Amino acid sequence: MKPAVSGRGLKGAGYINKNLVDKEGNPIKYHSNRGYNLAQLEGTGSYSSMAYKRVGTKFVHLPKLNENLLKVVYPNRSTVGRQCKISDDLAQLIKTLVFDGTIDQQLYDSMSMGDKRVFHELLRITHTQHAMRDPVKDPRDVLKQEYMKLKGEVMLGNDNPELVRELKQTDVTTPRQATV
Repeated sequence: MKPAVSGRGLKGAGYINKNLVDKEGNPIKYHSNRGYNLAQLEGTGSYSSMAYKRVGTKFVHLPKLNENLLKVVYPNRSTVGRQCKISDDLAQLIKTLVFDGTIDQQLYDSMSMGDKRVFHELLRITHTQHAMRDPVKDPRDVLKQEYMKLKGEVMLGNDNPELVRELKQTDVTTPRQATV
């Protein structure tokens, strides 16, 4: 009697059939050397479906968000940009966006300019901005307009020291902000 064939190089060796289904109840077809897409696992009750929540076209990693770190990933789990440290207010605002699908306007208005910029960048990256009835305006536009106004006054010959100091301060705050 011959022993059962097993080992490397044989078709199906080491292949475990996991009867997983997606959120519609359709079986997930996969190859043994490929992982699962987060969009396929959404709503299945697995760890990945609970740890990552969809925001627009991307996913936010909730355990990192609870640690005040923003990690945005594509559905295949590769990161979008870099992971960055965020404030408590911004983390709370992102949680309301993820779980309720709304933006707390009062909390948004009370945030710093850097936090507003990171939040706007998150909306831009996840394409959530397009689905909103009243899109959130880029907070850098106000700084750019102020900079152009001050620059125009200096070019016209107004060399007031306070004006020059304000121009330098606006110039420093405009390009150097943390990004998502």
